[in-house]
Amino acid sequence: MKFMKHVVLGKNVLIGLLIAFLVGCSGAENGAGSEEGLLVDGQFPLVYVKRSTSSLGNPTDGIRFNAGGDLYYREIASASASEVNITRSYTNRQGDVSDPEVSFDGTKIIFSMRGPNDATWNVWEYTIASKQLRRVIEDNAIADLGDDVDPAYLPDGRIVFSSNRQQTSLALMQAENKEPYQYLDEYERERVIVLHRMNADGTDIEQISFNQSHDRNPTVLSTGEIMYSRWDHVGGRNHFPIFTMNPDGTNTFIFYGAFSPGNSFLHPRETEQGMVISDLMPLSGTNEGGGLYEIDVRNFSENTEVDPNYSGSRTSGQIEISPNPIPLSRSISTNGRFTTPYPLWDGTNRVLVSWTPYIEAEETNVLTGQSMSVEGTPAYGLYMFDPTKTTLRPLVLPSQGVAITDAVPVVPRPAPNVISDKTVDADLVNRNKAILNVKSVYDTDSQNLMGNSMLVENENIPQLSGAADLTTLKDPALTTAAQRPGRFIRITRAVPTPRGIDRESIGESMFEMQEIIGYAPLEPDGSFKLEVPADTPLGISVVDENGRAIQVHTNWVHVRPGETRTCNGCHSPRRGSALNGAGIAGNHPNTLLASNVESGESMAETATRLDPAKLILSTDLSFVDYWTDPSVRAADADLTIDYSGLDTTIMTAPVGGVINYPEHIQPLWDKHCVSCHNDPDSNNLVSAGLDLRNTTNARGRLQSYDELVIGDPLMDEDGLPIIRQMDEDSLELEVVREDPIVGGNNSRGGSRASFLMEVLFAEELRASQSLDDIATDHTTYLNSSELRLIAEWIDLGAQYLNTPYEDNAGEDGFFAVNEIRSSISSLNFETYEDEVHPILMNWCARCHQPFGGNGLSGPLNGNFEFSKFILTGSIEGDFNVTASMIHDVTAPDNTALLTRPASDAIAPNPLHPQVEVANPDYPEDASTDPDDPNYVPTDPDDPEYIAPTIFVPIWDTTSTQYQTVKSWILAGP
Repeated sequence: MKFMKHVVLGKNVLIGLLIAFLVGCSGAENGAGSEEGLLVDGQFPLVYVKRSTSSLGNPTDGIRFNAGGDLYYREIASASASEVNITRSYTNRQGDVSDPEVSFDGTKIIFSMRGPNDATWNVWEYTIASKQLRRVIEDNAIADLGDDVDPAYLPDGRIVFSSNRQQTSLALMQAENKEPYQYLDEYERERVIVLHRMNADGTDIEQISFNQSHDRNPTVLSTGEIMYSRWDHVGGRNHFPIFTMNPDGTNTFIFYGAFSPGNSFLHPRETEQGMVISDLMPLSGTNEGGGLYEIDVRNFSENTEVDPNYSGSRTSGQIEISPNPIPLSRSISTNGRFTTPYPLWDGTNRVLVSWTPYIEAEETNVLTGQSMSVEGTPAYGLYMFDPTKTTLRPLVLPSQGVAITDAVPVVPRPAPNVISDKTVDADLVNRNKAILNVKSVYDTDSQNLMGNSMLVENENIPQLSGAADLTTLKDPALTTAAQRPGRFIRITRAVPTPRGIDRESIGESMFEMQEIIGYAPLEPDGSFKLEVPADTPLGISVVDENGRAIQVHTNWVHVRPGETRTCNGCHSPRRGSALNGAGIAGNHPNTLLASNVESGESMAETATRLDPAKLILSTDLSFVDYWTDPSVRAADADLTIDYSGLDTTIMTAPVGGVINYPEHIQPLWDKHCVSCHNDPDSNNLVSAGLDLRNTTNARGRLQSYDELVIGDPLMDEDGLPIIRQMDEDSLELEVVREDPIVGGNNSRGGSRASFLMEVLFAEELRASQSLDDIATDHTTYLNSSELRLIAEWIDLGAQYLNTPYEDNAGEDGFFAVNEIRSSISSLNFETYEDEVHPILMNWCARCHQPFGGNGLSGPLNGNFEFSKFILTGSIEGDFNVTASMIHDVTAPDNTALLTRPASDAIAPNPLHPQVEVANPDYPEDASTDPDDPNYVPTDPDDPEYIAPTIFVPIWDTTSTQYQTVKSWILAGP
């Protein structure tokens, strides 16, 4: 819930509280009045940044600029040492600076800076001996192609950095006859920053990571690999785990945090002991501050996933080393918060870190009028933290309104290993292709993502020692194709989200737009080896014999041109031996290819080596049994599911893997379903209140789509929506809803978690609803081609559209940016900042601002709606996502921004119910004592009863906030 009116502490009071806290928690040896207590043993130079506290955003904020940031240098890491402003001559205190890093020989500092007259953030370098500043990219035009942040030195002399220039992605759009555009993150808020590298002189810039949301904070491990924080957002997964890759972008892999407590591992750094120290925080709302964690990445892939050969005493991968516990949620942290840790490599295990104490502030709840304590504006200073002694020694004390962060010691340290660029296949490079080689998709990592829990009745994955029994699965004498639940692999690719895209066009999905690239058979041992597009965020799904996804890979995958990316499996442990390893791989008994196997080969490796054509994806699901030896048993029957059964008189089969609801799904309802499903008010078993007619609602979208993807409210005996309190401590309410009929937009289970698919197949799958009340047999209504199409639509995320372009775009062979199906971008930013954004934060952020959790563990915001209207507090980003909810400035009452929150009788919408607030007519001096003259009856049936609380609409058409937002839309630019 959002509040108003900060109470801010003065600077002298703040410093006094800091000193009192440090003396209290760190012991007498840290006495603030003692010069000895302020100095650090083993003195060294120090570099750090001072920025406005307004620059402190969320993990989801890739780029933030606030005037007043500079880079500072101290000859000695001591609170009493003088500091030098390195960048003032360029910024004139009107620019901003971030992310310093020191060269391995300790002679240079690289950092990101944007001057007062610069169009973008740029990478700069400072030579300490000569005191010279230089911008690394000399050419102004090239420098201004994007914002370049988070630079770090590579051991071969090159530089890695994050940037929204998206250089290769733009070139690939051009190659596909599309006018290039820099794409937005999966909140539709800001341009995505991904990893790039360049030479020391700023030449040969190359994009090396490919994600739908941000890749941040790259550093170099001693192994030579790049370690970074990735915004991993695929459907319901929404967090920042730690990833690694080679400096050329090959071998990208999850390093830690996919299934561990907490949400956002930011600013990870390697320690001298081979651990990683990171701050861990919620996805938003804590000014990039959290707890300090030490992660044993040598022995743990996740918090509870340990190397089977580990013999130590540690029982968890991550240990909080903060002096006092800090919540992983957005709960008030009375122990302060940490950010930007830097472990020293001096044998002491100490860490340079920025820390803010808890700054208490009082704010007013705009709904209840009650005053409540919240965390105030942080006061980050620099400290030396000793985890062994749990002491914090101040180095640079905080100042009011200033965040002092990103401390780095200016000392030499051993240069990491140099990893040469990978030798790649030239033919694949020329075609911008790569090879994705997975040994087995079956589950061995304890997460049960591709195990028997994902299956339904009559499906089974044979088990051996707690893992999939590949020996049984791959042997034709023991298992037929029909007995294997996974039959195909589906590869999809993400469609880059352009600025200004109409949110209504994407739909209610948690996913962004996607395209299907193709299919291939899943080999009996669960392996596949396929040629896929390079430099593209890819999705992978394991598909059953009906074309329904059993499981979808939980993060975007990319491979570089010419790379052959081999991994043990989609769900194999990242430590220890592979599931499809020695004793299984290279041995294909009772098959026609048994004598042609080479040592260690999976079945996919054998098949594609003997027939390279099997590397190529097919547009259809096509299976031919080329394994079974006829002397053992008869071959499994061929299986093909194509689009030949689609009625071309009413629709065109999908082209280029693009499936759009109006174009491809609605025609199926028109042909097969509307004869029964045509009455929105019917409760009979024939229509079931499901209206699938081709009618358009006020927002310009087919009403049948909303019928399928938005769950109906449950009604009470009076025909009113059932409303419940979100939790016992909250005044906030929610409408009790059924799961949506489609289910795929709110479930990672996809089509097999969809009640619609259960009805069409008359089969209990993994949906929460029951088939008991379905009297009509639907299995004969649609053919296999039509069922495949519906399953694909749901598995992609049940989007409304999967292309950003208007219906007639590209008729001249080129897709122009002005043909993008855009929302309204001609809205006044200043009015939004001054009037609209405060309203949205006060009234909407309580449910539309994410807190913590990764969708599987850790604290979640119980109020957070997994909608696509996501507010994080960043004004520019929130402006972009707000604009995406507006599609018609001439009729703002019909746009999603205003129709969705309505909760009054004039524009009823059960998505946003009324809330319980204090009754302003309830006397302040009311008493429940009948003898008291101020007595107010407590019995609601008493005619003099006054309710202490009342229900009011969150947002009604007569409210001030509604009218303010409406006026802003009507005013235009």
